[in-house]
Amino acid sequence: MIDFLIALILGLIMFSIGLSLRADNFRRLFTDPRVLFLGLVLQLVLLPFLAFFISWILKLPPAFAAGVVILAACPGGLTSNFISFLLKANTTLAVSLTICNTTLSMLSIPLIVNLGLSVFWTGEGLSHLPVLPTSGRIFLIVLVPIMCGMFFRVKQQQRANYLQPRLRWLSIILLGLLFGLKLFAPATAGGSNLLLAEIAVILPASLLVNFAALFSGYVFGRLFGFGRNDQLTLGVEVGIQNTSLAFLITSTLLANEQMLKPALVYAMFTFFSGLLYGLWLKPGMWGALRKEWRLLKFFG
Repeated sequence: MIDFLIALILGLIMFSIGLSLRADNFRRLFTDPRVLFLGLVLQLVLLPFLAFFISWILKLPPAFAAGVVILAACPGGLTSNFISFLLKANTTLAVSLTICNTTLSMLSIPLIVNLGLSVFWTGEGLSHLPVLPTSGRIFLIVLVPIMCGMFFRVKQQQRANYLQPRLRWLSIILLGLLFGLKLFAPATAGGSNLLLAEIAVILPASLLVNFAALFSGYVFGRLFGFGRNDQLTLGVEVGIQNTSLAFLITSTLLANEQMLKPALVYAMFTFFSGLLYGLWLKPGMWGALRKEWRLLKFFG
């Protein structure tokens, strides 16, 4: 049931992202694709390198080290897009990076995950992800809902405009529910049985990966001459991963709850660290946060 819930929530998140897409957004972005290319390099090359290096330096247990690499292999998602939206950064870049990286993830995830398993994992169970079945699963659960959302927007633009912000909030609430189930449910009911001692082992690596990834957006964005909005978006897209996809890979495809635990720990703080990173770059945006929270009245 929890595995089905993971797939359902992930599909809903991707559908809500698809509802926000407009063709003219992409046309404007691809007229100057340098920042998009930089974001993909940071996500597909720098982030996995950070995950491997920090896991090795800190000598994480094999399952946790593999879990950190699996998380780094996942693209950004709803949370990172939401922060760019809240702080009025480059939302088009955020969504474009999510779509491009999600599309590439059909190949990048099996390659990065299998490399991580070959380096770190010596235990029992699956020692690699089968490339074609994994790619097909990602296509069906991740990419098909995005395409459905885009198609729905073309056919029903007014309804899409109504649904998109509400589904965004609903997806975040459901993702929090899923996180709670994995965190607090007993192992017999699909929970992870995460212990405080394990959090103490995982948390330093998670913080280092997250902070290094966030500030890579500022460092490389500034180095290549991009503005604050692009630096903010690059940082949160690299620093905040789609943890529901990490749940799917570890819990469903690999059937290893130990490898799932880094994603749980990562999800505990990355929304707040990403938000603080954005407010550090744009301290004048506190007012925008208060305005956005008013959307919560939709839920009562």
